[in-house]
Parts: sequence; structure tokens; C-alpha cells
Amino acid sequence: MNHDPRPIRLPRMDAAPVLRTDFTDPVGWARLLRALEMPVTFEEGSQDVCDYERAISYVTPIDKEKYRGLVPETVLAAAPDTGHGLPYDHLYLADAETFASDDLPLLGIDIHVDDAGDDPWPREKPFRVPALHVAGIEINDSIANLFFREFHDSDWSDSEVHVAAPGTAVYEEYRLMDQQDEEDD
Repeated sequence: MNHDPRPIRLPRMDAAPVLRTDFTDPVGWARLLRALEMPVTFEEGSQDVCDYERAISYVTPIDKEKYRGLVPETVLAAAPDTGHGLPYDHLYLADAETFASDDLPLLGIDIHVDDAGDDPWPREKPFRVPALHVAGIEINDSIANLFFREFHDSDWSDSEVHVAAPGTAVYEEYRLMDQQDEEDD
């Protein structure tokens, strides 16, 4: 647990952060990173790379010791109801419970701020999101189809995610795109 007397500062970045708060399971963290990088779709049997997305396109994993033991109450204190000035309205914690489960359920935390003049919408309580479902949430949130907070009572077992595993044509296409991006940098 973070016992630093100074308040924690949430990272300033464009994408929703995935903050590692548990450092006892490096293998679990590596599994989570792989899951966030996996191309996923909700279209069963699709071989079209355009049907796939990766969570890593929308979130930024952060592996910094200063977030060790971070809990939702501390996150909410660091993002007060008004004026926090962050470009994202939610974030995820990768904690011990995340690494203890096969589906790597991140703890999603709603930190949205209502726009001036809008009717206030209370923040949702933190809720678990399986890692392979993060891409779907982030895509919907990015186009304002559904906001992050609207996923709070989702039954993840009802929406099947299909993964383009290593060796598949879609996975290889993503791998080649990543290589090209690295060469361009």
C-alpha cells in the first residue's frame, strides 16, 4: 500500500491509464500486457483485420512503483469532482485480484467530471472489466456510443470475445503493422 503522505498524482496522458498496483506477480503483469495487445473482435469467425481492435490502442499500461497499493479511494481523492484537468474520464487498476484470475479483470474507476451546465451524473462505483473486454469499452467510449460508466453492470459472460491468436492471419497482420511502425520511428 502506498504510505506516501503526499497525495498521489494521476498521470497526464491522452489514453486511459492501466496502473499496476501489485508488484508480487511479474508473470501476471506480462500476461496482462499480452492480453491488452491481442487483437479481439465480437464477430465470430471473422478473418478481416478491420473487425479487430486491441486495447493497447486506447490504454497506456504504467508500471511505476509509485502506484504500488493504490486503491480506488486514493484515485478518487486525486481526481476531485471538479477541475481535475485530465483528458480521460476513467482509468484501470491492475491489482492482486486482476492477476489471480484467468480473465485478468482490471478494476475500472469512473473519474468523470460533468460539463458545466449538464445535469450531474454521479460517478459509478469501481467495477471489474476482463482484460479482453477493455478494447470494446474503449472503442465505444472513444466514439461516445457508450460511456465508460455505462458498462458498470455488464455481464461479461454474455458477450463473447474472439481473439486472433498467434499464428492466425489477423495476428500476423498486426505483427507486421507493429514492425512497420517500429521501422518508421
